[in-house]
Amino acid sequence: MFDIEQSLSVAIYRANQSIKALFKEEFGDCGITPKQFILLLILWEHDGLTQIELSKRGSIDRATMGGIIDRLEKKEFLVRRPSHEDRRVNHVWLTEQGRSCKEEFSSSVFRVRSRISARMTPEEFSRLHTLLIKLLK
Repeated sequence: MFDIEQSLSVAIYRANQSIKALFKEEFGDCGITPKQFILLLILWEHDGLTQIELSKRGSIDRATMGGIIDRLEKKEFLVRRPSHEDRRVNHVWLTEQGRSCKEEFSSSVFRVRSRISARMTPEEFSRLHTLLIKLLK
């Protein structure tokens, strides 16, 4: 018989929901979501990538990435500009606002991480991280 309380997939889903709630608490005023933060992280390191490149690096499907870009563009964190080589391709660039929020947003994510890691020993947290990375391969 299937026991929902012992299900790994249900536990991972619930943990994800819990982390999203913590993220929402920390980013409440600006309304940044975890997926939006992932996109900003990528652009802070590699500004000017195409939507396809962002999708690959963030492991987010292209349609979802388009919506994330739309929302961040409305919040004035980034802009799309056509490629000089191929007008069908847009590059995504951070605005000044998108660049300047890096420190604040990084601090918020660190607080989320601290709240998660406070629930376990440092060894457990490290092991959990290692196992999740292994699960993704």
